[in-house]
Amino acid sequence: MDEYCIFCYNYLHGVIFLKFNRVIKGLAAVLLGMVIFSGSTQVRASSVITGTATPEILSEAVVLMDGETGQVIFGKNADMQLMPASTTKMMTALLVMEHAKLEDIVTVGKNPPYAEGASMGFREGEQVSVKDLLYSMVLHSANDSAEILAEHISGSVEEFAVLMNRKAEELGAKNTHFANPHGLTNENHYTSAYDLSLISREVAKYPYLVDIFHTPIYKLGPTNMTPERWASNKNSLLKKSDDLYYEPTVVAKTGYTPDARYAYTAVASKDGKTYIVSILKSTSQAQYYKETLDLFNWAFEKCSVVKLYSKGQTLKTVTLKNGDQLQLEAECDFYVVSTDGSVDANPMLIYDDTSVFEGDFAKGQVVSEASVKVNGNEVGTLKLVAASDVYTKAPLAPESGFTIPKFLVIALMAFVILVAALFTIRTINLRKRRRRRRHTSQKLREYKERQMGRASGQERNNIY
Repeated sequence: MDEYCIFCYNYLHGVIFLKFNRVIKGLAAVLLGMVIFSGSTQVRASSVITGTATPEILSEAVVLMDGETGQVIFGKNADMQLMPASTTKMMTALLVMEHAKLEDIVTVGKNPPYAEGASMGFREGEQVSVKDLLYSMVLHSANDSAEILAEHISGSVEEFAVLMNRKAEELGAKNTHFANPHGLTNENHYTSAYDLSLISREVAKYPYLVDIFHTPIYKLGPTNMTPERWASNKNSLLKKSDDLYYEPTVVAKTGYTPDARYAYTAVASKDGKTYIVSILKSTSQAQYYKETLDLFNWAFEKCSVVKLYSKGQTLKTVTLKNGDQLQLEAECDFYVVSTDGSVDANPMLIYDDTSVFEGDFAKGQVVSEASVKVNGNEVGTLKLVAASDVYTKAPLAPESGFTIPKFLVIALMAFVILVAALFTIRTINLRKRRRRRRHTSQKLREYKERQMGRASGQERNNIY
């Protein structure tokens, strides 16, 4: 019976200690997450303060973006997740420039020749240069070229998609997930008009890609299986022979699948200004061409983007309740958009001093926000952050130059107390277990001695 009790005690003790271990690990993970993700996301604020009406837009999602600042001038369902069709190849082209050498010769694998849609007719085992694959993907929108490039860079379409998503996140995309390099229908393959604009903006920074987009026709070199191939530019805004040719266009990409419908993205630059138009789920090719040109013409004629405040700019100095001075800075760049060619260069910042409370403030911490007014009208709000650390009490470990936020100190103290309590409980239990074992051993020795005594007495009784 005693052995059974000991077994039950040890089993329950082990289970309880295991649970506490898991709690400790979970708490440590939470603390680590609080440290890693304590930074705030920078978001540009904006408002159209005056001007003319935008052109009529029928497409499902549209963004007109200022190329220099990334500021959205006009948006319709800007963050809606939609299939991008072949505008996906803007990202693929970007990654080719970053991860491949144009002179490399690639051997076509078994999967790319079966890619649906537009194709250059490459065959398994055929050897072709990265340069020719890039030209044919951009100009002819060849899906087989896109897959061959993806496999060359990452080994597979799936691994290349990982690279695409990593790059999209790096560029600031929030509503994008790529599953392939060409844009063929996949429920896990989507982007937004805003995110697509960010990608196109990056593509336009590569002069080599700009030259490809402006190439009317390109002859691919001979391969081990085919003497020659030709890829021609079918993008109306980039073709000088087309009635829709638009000279300011820097780069542009078309897209269509039955599920995505019609998609288009373009970057245009003139008179020192650059704008980006991205359109998803349009009604037709003619519609997205019309809306793109309407938005570009309107932007170049009517729009101007003016920065009122810069990230890190000191905007206010306040006195805290303990008498300390605290400088407040703009958390991010703040722009306004004018669509009549003029803007008041002397904005007003309306700030409520009573919104600053007593307490400690770490550098970069949001303290409050201010209202921005132009021409007497509120155009938005701007978050204000602490320009430096201000503590009412001495910071932890001042000699190291590093201070720990109050919430983290409290959490660490709780963690230390929990560990100490668990250690104390375990120590007490171990002592009890040792006493129980000594008691059991003593009982066993006494039992053996009694048995030996009885045996000796029996032996004496057996002597005749």
